[in-house]
Amino acid sequence: MHKKFVFNRFIIVWLLLFLLIVLSNSVLANSSLEKARESVVRVIVIDPATGGVVNFGSGFVVGGEAPFEYVATCARIIEQGGDIYIWRARDDQISAERYLTEGDIALLELDPRHLLYGYEPLELARKEMVSDVDEVYAIGFPVPSDEMVDFPAAFPEDTTVTKGIVEKGVTLRGVGAYQTSAAVHWGSSGGPLTNEDGQVIGVISRYAHQDGENAAVHVDYLTGALISRGIDFVPAQEEVVTETDPDLDPAPEVDEEPEVTAPVNGNGILGTHGPLIIGLSAAAFLIIVLALILVARKRKISAAMATPSAQQAAPAAGPVTMTRPEREPAVTQAKRPQYRAVIKGIAGQFFGQNLELVDNQLVIGRDPRLSQLIYPQDREEISRKHVTISFDERNHKFILEDSSSNGTYLSSNQKLEPGEKYYLNSGERFYLADPNEVFEVRVES
Repeated sequence: MHKKFVFNRFIIVWLLLFLLIVLSNSVLANSSLEKARESVVRVIVIDPATGGVVNFGSGFVVGGEAPFEYVATCARIIEQGGDIYIWRARDDQISAERYLTEGDIALLELDPRHLLYGYEPLELARKEMVSDVDEVYAIGFPVPSDEMVDFPAAFPEDTTVTKGIVEKGVTLRGVGAYQTSAAVHWGSSGGPLTNEDGQVIGVISRYAHQDGENAAVHVDYLTGALISRGIDFVPAQEEVVTETDPDLDPAPEVDEEPEVTAPVNGNGILGTHGPLIIGLSAAAFLIIVLALILVARKRKISAAMATPSAQQAAPAAGPVTMTRPEREPAVTQAKRPQYRAVIKGIAGQFFGQNLELVDNQLVIGRDPRLSQLIYPQDREEISRKHVTISFDERNHKFILEDSSSNGTYLSSNQKLEPGEKYYLNSGERFYLADPNEVFEVRVES
């Protein structure tokens, strides 16, 4: 019975190892593309005089660690001039400045105090890593018409990914580019063209409706601009294959490229096959642990068989009584005072409701993807993400941070400056845009 149990456990472990290898290879590309989508943004240019839309497109995050400072896009999106913004929603925009233009590629610079996290810089490949008929993916925020006025939300899950191949090399505005069969539509210009590992090989520059073909400028123009300005970036990790056949001719000597110091992304030193290597390592670790458990169990059984039991060792004069050792009394600790931080609706939509914070935080607004306490969509005076309330357990104070268009106000009618922290004591009140939407913060025992 014991041998059968051990055999079954080994079979299960090896099946898990096999499945892990198969699934790692099949899921790796998809997970890389999903990660790439999380770094794509919408770029929009506004005429400061009229407030009208001058142009729009897509872009992607490059540079060092979060919060990010640079966004790469297509130069023709911003060449007409105007105020540049990274657009997430109508009431969630971040101002950007033109930093440089290189060929048909532009680099935008953002104030790192924008506090927008979760966008990681993409890996930048090299031209030598790209061949004709390679599978490629165009990522961006297409819109159905160039007459859009009220743009839809532009969050990572709103991106569109289209698949194609590299058809041939072309020239755009005097710079090298790839013509691709990946469908690109209005609004996707400036977005990344990636390989199956989510590494950027080009910046989308034009689309079929515009010039009759889809094309992306070589990413080398972007990496060259970053290197010349001393801006860190994440270089793509290329798999190296070593040939050991003595009949092969030695590889030709090439000039060494300057070393680029750049932050290592989530794949780290393991490169794009990191998840597979980690999975194999985890499986090997499980096998070793299982073997150690079996060895320890075998020794325990052998020791138990070699040691006489208490009844065998007892004298024949009388029975042996086995007693259970008394447990030491549990240490009684003083109970910590219990309290909870709540937001109470005093007037308006949530009158009379006590709203508890989730993980010491509550976000109020109209967009269910951004907020936890949701107002109806027809309440346009309330922003999609209007205000964030958090609780500081150390000093029992509430923290308000406004992120709205129409403002958040204290009971003294003081308007909160967006992005600034305001501290409230238990019992103090605030309201959202409309003086009839009043809330009170409270610590209850």
